[in-house]
Amino acid sequence: MRPCKNYKTLTDGTRKYDYGTGNDPKCDRTLNGWYRFQGAAGTKMVTTCPPVSRCGAIFPAWLSEDHPTVAEGTVERKVCINDFGICCHSSVFIEVKNCTSYFIYKLTDPRGWGCSVLYCGTD
Repeated sequence: MRPCKNYKTLTDGTRKYDYGTGNDPKCDRTLNGWYRFQGAAGTKMVTTCPPVSRCGAIFPAWLSEDHPTVAEGTVERKVCINDFGICCHSSVFIEVKNCTSYFIYKLTDPRGWGCSVLYCGTD
Protein backbone atom coordinates (compact mmCIF):
# COMPACT_ATOMS: atom_id res chain seq x y z
CA MET A 1 0.00 0.00 0.00
CA ARG A 2 1.16 3.53 -0.76
CA PRO A 3 -0.02 5.75 2.10
CA CYS A 4 0.50 9.02 0.18
CA LYS A 5 -2.11 7.81 -2.32
CA ASN A 6 -4.43 5.87 0.02
CA TYR A 7 -5.78 8.02 2.84
CA LYS A 8 -9.02 9.48 4.15
CA THR A 9 -9.51 13.20 4.74
CA LEU A 10 -10.40 15.14 7.88
CA THR A 11 -12.13 18.34 6.71
CA ASP A 12 -14.51 19.42 9.50
CA GLY A 13 -13.84 23.01 10.60
CA THR A 14 -14.67 22.12 14.20
CA ARG A 15 -11.39 20.16 14.22
CA LYS A 16 -9.35 23.41 13.94
CA TYR A 17 -7.25 24.13 17.06
CA ASP A 18 -8.94 27.46 17.83
CA TYR A 19 -12.54 26.28 17.42
CA GLY A 20 -14.50 26.45 20.71
CA THR A 21 -16.20 23.14 21.42
CA GLY A 22 -19.53 24.28 22.81
CA ASN A 23 -22.12 21.83 24.12
CA ASP A 24 -21.69 19.06 21.55
CA PRO A 25 -18.17 17.61 21.84
CA LYS A 26 -16.97 15.15 19.22
CA CYS A 27 -14.43 12.33 19.42
CA ASP A 28 -12.15 10.20 17.27
CA ARG A 29 -13.44 6.82 18.43
CA THR A 30 -13.86 5.45 14.88
CA LEU A 31 -10.55 6.47 13.26
CA ASN A 32 -8.39 3.65 11.91
CA GLY A 33 -5.92 4.22 9.08
CA TRP A 34 -4.11 7.02 7.24
CA TYR A 35 -5.62 10.51 7.32
CA ARG A 36 -4.87 13.93 5.86
CA PHE A 37 -6.04 17.27 7.29
CA GLN A 38 -7.66 19.37 4.54
CA GLY A 39 -10.03 22.26 4.00
CA ALA A 40 -11.61 23.87 7.05
CA ALA A 41 -9.80 21.41 9.39
CA GLY A 42 -6.43 22.89 8.36
CA THR A 43 -3.48 21.37 6.57
CA LYS A 44 -1.69 19.48 9.35
CA MET A 45 -1.91 18.45 12.99
CA VAL A 46 -1.30 21.28 15.43
CA THR A 47 2.07 21.17 17.27
CA THR A 48 1.26 23.48 20.18
CA CYS A 49 -1.04 22.60 23.04
CA PRO A 50 -4.62 23.78 22.40
CA PRO A 51 -6.67 24.77 25.46
CA VAL A 52 -9.22 22.33 26.88
CA SER A 53 -12.56 22.41 25.02
CA ARG A 54 -11.09 23.32 21.65
CA CYS A 55 -11.20 21.70 18.18
CA GLY A 56 -14.58 20.13 18.81
CA ALA A 57 -13.46 18.02 21.79
CA ILE A 58 -13.29 18.22 25.53
CA PHE A 59 -9.68 17.00 25.49
CA PRO A 60 -7.75 18.11 22.36
CA ALA A 61 -4.95 15.93 21.00
CA TRP A 62 -1.86 17.54 19.45
CA LEU A 63 1.47 16.48 17.93
CA SER A 64 4.16 17.12 20.54
CA GLU A 65 7.10 16.55 18.16
CA ASP A 66 8.16 18.06 14.83
CA HIS A 67 6.70 16.92 11.54
CA PRO A 68 9.14 14.73 9.57
CA THR A 69 11.06 15.68 6.46
CA VAL A 70 10.45 13.79 3.21
CA ALA A 71 13.82 12.04 3.65
CA GLU A 72 12.83 10.68 7.07
CA GLY A 73 10.01 8.63 5.55
CA THR A 74 7.36 7.30 7.92
CA VAL A 75 8.18 8.10 11.55
CA GLU A 76 6.63 7.50 14.95
CA ARG A 77 5.55 10.63 16.81
CA LYS A 78 4.02 11.31 20.20
CA VAL A 79 0.55 12.86 20.39
CA CYS A 80 -0.30 14.52 23.69
CA ILE A 81 -3.78 14.90 25.13
CA ASN A 82 -4.61 18.07 27.05
CA ASP A 83 -6.60 16.80 30.00
CA PHE A 84 -7.94 19.48 32.37
CA GLY A 85 -5.19 21.95 31.49
CA ILE A 86 -2.24 19.54 31.74
CA CYS A 87 -0.96 19.74 28.15
CA CYS A 88 0.54 16.25 28.06
CA HIS A 89 -1.45 14.51 30.78
CA SER A 90 -1.40 11.37 28.63
CA SER A 91 -0.20 10.41 25.18
CA VAL A 92 -0.45 7.98 22.30
CA PHE A 93 1.99 7.23 19.51
CA ILE A 94 1.06 7.57 15.84
CA GLU A 95 2.87 7.32 12.52
CA VAL A 96 3.42 10.45 10.40
CA LYS A 97 4.62 10.73 6.80
CA ASN A 98 5.65 13.78 4.77
CA CYS A 99 4.18 13.37 1.28
CA THR A 100 6.16 16.37 -0.08
CA SER A 101 3.31 18.91 -0.18
CA TYR A 102 1.24 17.55 2.71
CA PHE A 103 1.40 15.27 5.76
CA ILE A 104 -0.56 12.12 6.51
CA TYR A 105 -1.13 10.53 9.91
CA LYS A 106 -1.87 6.93 10.87
CA LEU A 107 -4.56 7.49 13.46
CA THR A 108 -6.54 5.23 15.73
CA ASP A 109 -8.91 5.76 18.63
CA PRO A 110 -6.92 7.34 21.50
CA ARG A 111 -7.79 4.34 23.70
CA GLY A 112 -9.27 4.59 27.14
CA TRP A 113 -10.65 8.10 26.77
CA GLY A 114 -14.22 7.36 25.84
CA CYS A 115 -15.73 9.94 23.54
CA SER A 116 -13.85 13.06 24.58
CA VAL A 117 -10.59 13.25 22.54
CA LEU A 118 -10.10 14.63 19.03
CA TYR A 119 -6.96 15.13 16.93
CA CYS A 120 -6.64 18.87 16.19
CA GLY A 121 -5.64 20.60 12.96
CA THR A 122 -4.07 23.92 11.98
CA ASP A 123 -2.85 25.71 8.84
